[in-house]
Amino acid sequence: MKHFDMMVSHAVTTIECAYLPDYNAISPHDDLALLCNTIGFGLRYSGEYHSSLDCYIKVLSMRKNTLGHMSSLRATLYYNIAWLYDEMADYNSALEWYLKDLTISEAVHGRDGISTAHTYNTIGSVYSKLHNYKKAMSYYKRALFCFETRFGKNSPDVSMVCNNIANVYAERRLYEQALKWHHRDLAICEISLGKKHPDTATSYNNLGMTFHDMGKPQEAIEWYEKAIAIRCSVLGESHPALEKTIANAYRAYRDIENPAASFAAWLENVLAGENGSEGIK
Repeated sequence: MKHFDMMVSHAVTTIECAYLPDYNAISPHDDLALLCNTIGFGLRYSGEYHSSLDCYIKVLSMRKNTLGHMSSLRATLYYNIAWLYDEMADYNSALEWYLKDLTISEAVHGRDGISTAHTYNTIGSVYSKLHNYKKAMSYYKRALFCFETRFGKNSPDVSMVCNNIANVYAERRLYEQALKWHHRDLAICEISLGKKHPDTATSYNNLGMTFHDMGKPQEAIEWYEKAIAIRCSVLGESHPALEKTIANAYRAYRDIENPAASFAAWLENVLAGENGSEGIK
């Protein structure tokens, strides 16, 4: 990380010097734009979102006369800017830039293009965060159609969208519909990734959350048990995803009337590979 910080510092100094009036070794404008873009990318993954945003905006300004209105690079810049606003929870600004990206993606890649499908899915996610579930569902359905057409009905991308659709129904407390889509997501994960894949564990966890929201903690525990077993064996006992599922299971366990064992004893059995669900019925 220290070497990366030094690299960014040097690159920023280079850009600042390039704009001094007496700097004779100025790089071509496009080279500076590329450098800014690289810095923006690095700052983004360092969590320096505001600084990264400044870099991307600077790239757009530098390249305004050389980037075509419908170029893929312009679309990528729009997407990167939108992603930053999304991460900063400025969802209206994120939506504005994602829609700009979408306009180019549809023109360049077509409405059934893979890049376009991913943008549909992302826009659906932003609308969901804004609680505009009708719009969210509309974009998710577009993404689902694209992914099914390109990859078939059992691809991980289809699974991802199914999970997102399930979450919309869960947010609206339409739990039966949510379960339907969560089960479809799970079926795809088991087929395409296997029953011991971390993404399959995520599907188990999501089913547990939905059953708990429905007031069915016993069913929730059974799904959490599956997720915990996978995450422990594949990701390790200190992984944040495992800790999250254990916390979910604890909340559900508290709602079970007269469990046969303590939560600690149940969890110890699950982590040891024993069946913990039968002991709490």
